[in-house]
Amino acid sequence: MNDTTLNAIAALAAPLDEARPCGDNLEYDPRFLALEDAVRGKPEVQYGSTITPAAAPDWKAIRAQALDLMACTRDLRVVVLLVRALLGLDGVPGLAAGLSLVSALLSDHWDGLHPQLDPDDDCDPTLRINTLAMLVQAGGLLRELLAAPLVEARGVGSFALQDIEAAARHSGDGQDSGEVGSAVAPAAIEAAFAAAGSEALAATAAALESAAGSVQAIDAALGMRLPAGTGLDMAPLAVLLRRALRAIGPYRDRFVAQPAIAPVQEDPAAAHSGMPRDGAIASRADVVQLLERMCGWYARHEPASPVPLLLQRAMGLVDKNFTELLQELAPEGLSQLAQVSGMRAPS
Repeated sequence: MNDTTLNAIAALAAPLDEARPCGDNLEYDPRFLALEDAVRGKPEVQYGSTITPAAAPDWKAIRAQALDLMACTRDLRVVVLLVRALLGLDGVPGLAAGLSLVSALLSDHWDGLHPQLDPDDDCDPTLRINTLAMLVQAGGLLRELLAAPLVEARGVGSFALQDIEAAARHSGDGQDSGEVGSAVAPAAIEAAFAAAGSEALAATAAALESAAGSVQAIDAALGMRLPAGTGLDMAPLAVLLRRALRAIGPYRDRFVAQPAIAPVQEDPAAAHSGMPRDGAIASRADVVQLLERMCGWYARHEPASPVPLLLQRAMGLVDKNFTELLQELAPEGLSQLAQVSGMRAPS
C-alpha cells in the first residue's frame, strides 16, 4: 500500500461538510444493500451433476463500492467492510490503515456517526457495537487476518500467520523437513523472510504495531463514551495482532538491521564528575530526560494510551522535596506530618 492510498484512506475521516459532517444514512440505499450482498461471496451451487464452487468475496469490487459510499456518508457499517477489503487486497498495511480510520471516526464524529445512537432509547449504542463486533468475528476478519501474508518472496512463496505457527508447532515435534500434512517447513518460511529483505519485514512489523495501536485506541474511545459493561471486547483482535508480532519477531531480530549507535564523545566535565556514560541514570535531569523519551515513544506508537499522563505527572514531581510531594499527592496528610514532626504545615 503506497503513501497515496494511505492518505486517501486517512482522508475519509474528514467531515463531509460543516452542516452535516457525517452525511446521509444510506442504510436503505441500493448501493449499500449491494455492498452487504457482495461481502457474502457466492455459495456453492449444484444443478444436477454440475457443481459451481463457492467464490470468495471480490475485495477489489467491495473496496470500490465502499469508497463510493464514503463519498456521501460516514458509516461504520461501510467502514468495517472497507477494513476487510483493505486487508484482503493490501494485507496487514491495509488492515492498519482501515483500523486507523475506524479509530479516527469514533474519536472525531461520535455524535453524528452512522449508525446513529438511538435517540428513543437514551442514546443506546447497540447498533454501533454490533457493527464494530464484525472486527472480532472468528469467521470473518480474524480468519482473514490469520490467512493474510506476513511475508512474500518471489520464487519462495507467501506465508501467513497460520503457516508460521503451524511450522513452529511441527518443528517443536521434531518434524523439520519437507511439508508435514498442511504445515510448511520452517526452512521455507525462513528462506522467504531472508529473501523478502529487511525493508519489507520492517514495514510489516510497523503495520502490525500500528494496527495494534489503533485497536487500543478504539477500545479507549468506546470506554470513554459508553457505560461500563456496555462496550465491546476487542481482545480477540488485539491478541491475534500480538501473535503475529511474536511470530515475525525472531526473523525481525535476525534480518532487520538495527540502527548503529553513535560512539559517545568524552565529556571532560562528566569525566571529572564521575558521571556514567553507559546509559545509567546519574541525576534528576537524567530521570526527566528518560521520562520525556518515554512520553515521545507513546506519542508515536500508542497515542491513545493514558500512560503519558502519568509520566508527565511524575516529571512534575521529580524536583520536589518530601513535604512538597506530600502536598501534591496527599495534602490531607500535611497536618498529620506537622503534628508528628512539630513543623508548621504550609498555609
